[in-house]
Amino acid sequence: MKYTSRLMGIAFTGICLGALCGAAVAADKSRIELDVNRTGAVISPLLFGHNLEHTRRALWQGISAEMVANRKFAAVENGVPKRWCGQDSGGRVSMDETAPYAGKHSVRVEAGNALGGWIEQQQSWLSFEKGTQYAFRVRVRTEKGSTLWLRIMDAGKTRTVHQAETTVQPGDWQLWEGSFTASATEANARLEIGGRAEGVFWIRAVSLMPANNFHGMRRDVVDLFKTLQPGCLRWPGGCFAEYYVWQDGLLPVDQRPPLGPAQWDGLLPDTDGYDNHEIGIDEYMALCRELNCVPAITIRYGQGSPEEAAAWVEYCNGGPETRWGRVRAERGHAEPYGVKYWYVGNEIWGISLVKDRDPRACAVRSRHFAEAMKKADPGLELIGCAPAHDPAVFKDWLAPLLAEAGDSLGLVQTGYYFPKPEQVTMKGVVEAPRREVLPLMRALRKFADRAAPGGRRLGMAFYEWNSYWGRPGDTVSGVFAAGMLNLFCREAEPLGLVLAGYFQPVTEGAIRVEPSACAMEPAGQVFALYAAHQGNRLLKTPETSSDIDLCASVAPDGGLLCVTALNRNTDTAHTLELSLANFTGTPQCTVSLLKPRTLEVRGEFERVEEKPALKEGKSVEVTLPPCAVARILFSTAAP
Repeated sequence: MKYTSRLMGIAFTGICLGALCGAAVAADKSRIELDVNRTGAVISPLLFGHNLEHTRRALWQGISAEMVANRKFAAVENGVPKRWCGQDSGGRVSMDETAPYAGKHSVRVEAGNALGGWIEQQQSWLSFEKGTQYAFRVRVRTEKGSTLWLRIMDAGKTRTVHQAETTVQPGDWQLWEGSFTASATEANARLEIGGRAEGVFWIRAVSLMPANNFHGMRRDVVDLFKTLQPGCLRWPGGCFAEYYVWQDGLLPVDQRPPLGPAQWDGLLPDTDGYDNHEIGIDEYMALCRELNCVPAITIRYGQGSPEEAAAWVEYCNGGPETRWGRVRAERGHAEPYGVKYWYVGNEIWGISLVKDRDPRACAVRSRHFAEAMKKADPGLELIGCAPAHDPAVFKDWLAPLLAEAGDSLGLVQTGYYFPKPEQVTMKGVVEAPRREVLPLMRALRKFADRAAPGGRRLGMAFYEWNSYWGRPGDTVSGVFAAGMLNLFCREAEPLGLVLAGYFQPVTEGAIRVEPSACAMEPAGQVFALYAAHQGNRLLKTPETSSDIDLCASVAPDGGLLCVTALNRNTDTAHTLELSLANFTGTPQCTVSLLKPRTLEVRGEFERVEEKPALKEGKSVEVTLPPCAVARILFSTAAP
């Protein structure tokens, strides 16, 4: 896939920098010369990757446009679908396993009299904006001809947002669909679906979403995701990859069996242990193209097979003359997707569905997967899975993996989270990249070079990283993101780092999603600022104060110089005096600063932007408050 320009303008509130530019605040000071002739490697956009795992609220109540909870009735409690309740007018509402459509169950509504019966749910994600268009689908069948109705009301049943009726003929499953413009703005609304007469009808799937959705995903979330400029997107997991059956994603979305139940409580707690499989392989590839990013897929390792993985590779990359390439072409995707990066399993030693977790058995299994997948496409870059987040276990796990499968693998993986959530403090995150992450990566580089067969130099994939998973974003996680991205940009070449994936952007650090809106969280603000480095050449800068974490780069045409800086000091401001050398043209400077409103968890950034004048046309001073993040752009034209 091709990359477009990665530089975007960031709009900030009009707050004067005041003490941020110049020396109005007492602060330590560093002087740094930025010589555009001292360039290093190109900073790859792949270092700015993300994960999109079907877990917690990343899909439902995240990027998915679906508004209905448990819409395929997979989660059942005491014979009733969770999130729903039934009104049966003397009849009965029950789960029926004899009339499935997708998965195991359908809802059977038996009305005992002419008043009919219905099912309903009320929850915050049923949120409607007056004047906005919505679309609904209901998969239904009846025992005999019936009139069915759908109604959306406010919580108190005093105002109607929309109502509709249809006549359903007896027989097989039928689709009832329609669209409407909301007549009122309602939060926490009520959805009801029922029949008007005595008799029996079944419902198997209910869908309700904004009509402007992007392949079933919320357009506002996708558009905000674009501003992060992700270089690559890893999917469908993470731990969820063990549950993901890719062929089921070729079915019509309402017919795809729900995935689960999850055996780990932390995986899908917000959807009652199931995922409704709203995003299949084609939707994922459409998202990658919309985001202009490279796909990276994790195969099902424990419950899957080498043959299943190879078929997936063929579907993505095979020509129309191959079995699965022909299937893809017949589905409207004539050109191969060209997915290059594939993760051969995820955390197979830990929370996975792998039965035999002996390191050598896993190494042999990985070899079988790698051989089958590369037979389908020899050009793959396969990423081996072993617990390379801890040098103490390199010998036990990574050594046998490289011995067995090292000839077929292109990369090894590592990742980082703080061991415990209570360790995620501002003091902890400002030091972790240089004191914990960098030594880990150097140890992995050294071990992999020694253990790889035939002297091969395998690449490195930083498959997941965040301060901690499962938490909303704050300034602590944003400051950690700044330090990690600076580290990746500076160290990618000597470490052989090829790609990295933040975990995860939607609802866990970068993008906050609400029923009718979404907004950037602190880590997302950092990613948007730092995207200006992508495609530039790294500038070699002199050592500076230990308080300052800095990265600099220059655009290929030399017309843009980008500096990103983090003040690691939690108590004292620090002034940077930046001077230009060999920069052609008359430079302009733009300073964009993210200042923590508090150094405690759950804080937000104060965003500030200013265009300071350069001293003698070549130097500028910028003062960073404690734990502030700055992007300083020098350009020959306004950015």
